Amino acid sequence: MKRFLLLFLSIFLLSACSKEDDPISRRYPCRFFFYIQQHPNSIIFSAYRSSGMFVYVYSKVEMEKGISYRYVYAQSNGANSEIERNRIETQIESNVPYMLGANNEIGLIIGCTNFNGPVAYDRICPNCSMLQPLRWHANRQQVQCPVCQRVYELETGAISSGSDGDALLRYNISLDGTRLSVGN
Repeated sequence: MKRFLLLFLSIFLLSACSKEDDPISRRYPCRFFFYIQQHPNSIIFSAYRSSGMFVYVYSKVEMEKGISYRYVYAQSNGANSEIERNRIETQIESNVPYMLGANNEIGLIIGCTNFNGPVAYDRICPNCSMLQPLRWHANRQQVQCPVCQRVYELETGAISSGSDGDALLRYNISLDGTRLSVGN
């Protein structure tokens, strides 16, 4: 009887911890690696480590002299920030399929919050059916959807202005000393 009770209790506890409690989005596949050795001065690493700093990160394939190269772009939430362009050249980087959330060319928002540390969000509005990139808003600690006009706090991912709805789509993020990893 005790075994049955323990089995029942275990199953109940496991079912109580549902996927809805998991803050990591699984709506779109996300897999992004960025290597420190190849890009030691990238603002992506600065954003990971610096509270209040966030960057848009997106990827495109471009042709140069008849050869296609993948680039990872980053743009900081700092005023008048220029777009950083990182060419993916090494085999270790080239062998990784980039899946930056809903759309590679829209990408992610990577940064460091004041209270919860590093975060990675999808750069699309989770409440609109149109895949439009979120844009910096006001003090650049928020992003706004150009379609529904909702404003999201980057500190928490929650809606701070506009209609009720879902918070920003969030992904796992870590830095292991050699590479930054974002995914679900």
